[in-house]
Amino acid sequence: MMGFGPGGLHQLFDEEQRKAAQELMQEHRPAQVERMNRMMELREEMFTQMQQERPDPEKVQALHTRMAELQGEMMADQLRLHHQMQDLLTDEQRQRLRQAIPYNR
Repeated sequence: MMGFGPGGLHQLFDEEQRKAAQELMQEHRPAQVERMNRMMELREEMFTQMQQERPDPEKVQALHTRMAELQGEMMADQLRLHHQMQDLLTDEQRQRLRQAIPYNR
């Protein structure tokens, strides 16, 4: 997957596409921030649980499961954003992308 930053999709975009990509990222940011905050809360809960003399295996498993689910949601949302940004490319830009990245064919 080619990212938006330097060396990524950003270098293929014209100014209008860059603006559209920035808007897409702004739209996705609040949900990502919310998930990251929730992940930090879950990590704190896990840390607290693991500091117990006898951590509860069921609680630890439930926390781990929720963390994995949240991580999956974050990854899927990042991929959706990436796909939306790829959709901004022209056919010529897509061709240049394919040539630049062999695994992207």
